[in-house]
Amino acid sequence: MSKSKCCFFVLCVVLSLSLFLGMDSQVRAQSGATNTVKNVLDKAMDIQTTPALEGPEHRKERATQIRKLIADNFASSEMARESLGDYWDKLSGAQRQQYQEVFTGLFQDSYTRMVLNFLGREKVEYPGESHDGKNTKVQTVIMRTNEHIPVDYVLEQKGQKWMIRDVFIDGVSIVDTYRNSLGTFIRAKGYDALMSKMRTQKKAGEES
Repeated sequence: MSKSKCCFFVLCVVLSLSLFLGMDSQVRAQSGATNTVKNVLDKAMDIQTTPALEGPEHRKERATQIRKLIADNFASSEMARESLGDYWDKLSGAQRQQYQEVFTGLFQDSYTRMVLNFLGREKVEYPGESHDGKNTKVQTVIMRTNEHIPVDYVLEQKGQKWMIRDVFIDGVSIVDTYRNSLGTFIRAKGYDALMSKMRTQKKAGEES
């Protein structure tokens, strides 16, 4: 083989390998988002159906484990910011931090209750993913005997970890629902009244 042909062959191999590695990386990234959702759902269902944790007497223990699972896998800070929409820009740094803390506590409590009340050992299908800029939407369907419930998870990759930043239940976004209801409250009664109400709700949840 001539020197020129040898160089051309090596170049083709390098380019082919680069394309393959790039494609493989993309596949890993896509499956990483779906795997994250699957792992979260599997762990939540395990907590809900482990014999040692079953029954109302173990509800608080299940709640503690589920809440930690949510804290570890949901981008609560981003959700807090998006839940306020344009009002976020009007807050000071201290106000933003306070709001994030209160919102995160309330969100984790409410999502924990939803899991406790509605999620058991389910059959879940994963139809696929879609991509919009930095976000990946993972489609799931909870397959029950008399109903199929579509639940889509929007994730963003943070370093090596995928974090959930929104959930669409039967087409309705949790973040959009927060933004609409909180915006309506702020327009009617103001931001300070909103924070007072949220703190009261948070304290009631901690005492229950």
